[in-house]
Amino acid sequence: MGFALLNFTLKSTIEISLNYKLSYFITLVIYASGIILFLWNFKPFKKIGFYFSFYAITPILTLLFWLFGGIFFGIVASIVLYPIQTNHIEVEKDNFVIYQKTEGFLGMCCEYEITEKQFFILEKRIKEIDLSNEIEFNKKSLYTKNGKTELKIKYEKYQFAEHSLPKRDTIILIKKE
Repeated sequence: MGFALLNFTLKSTIEISLNYKLSYFITLVIYASGIILFLWNFKPFKKIGFYFSFYAITPILTLLFWLFGGIFFGIVASIVLYPIQTNHIEVEKDNFVIYQKTEGFLGMCCEYEITEKQFFILEKRIKEIDLSNEIEFNKKSLYTKNGKTELKIKYEKYQFAEHSLPKRDTIILIKKE
């Protein structure tokens, strides 16, 4: 639990965090140990069992949301699953990873986070991109040329006054050496 809290603190303050695979593994270990401790404290039921019941209720709420759907279970599942839900990896190339950030059930669309791998187990957040439109990435979208790392995408939400322009190539500077 200490590693997860340290990771969250470092990610929020100095924008360096553990590798996404390692942080997800730590989260799964925390949840598995929470379920085991809930079952261990279930009979005879102890006060600490209320705390560990969160870890046991989470899969049940997820199953209910999946079976019945609806807005109520969607909001409850969004709140409960937020700590363990990972960001979706869009592109991973060289030392850079582009994630589509998870904003929850009613979160806004299409906020992307670009990180650079550091020392095998760490990632440093380089840039956040919020285009309010989903982007189709491919392996050629992210490239490094002459010491500059750039992201080349097709973007169609350029609006000037009442005119909407067609899709255009857009280049976003990620990092300059």
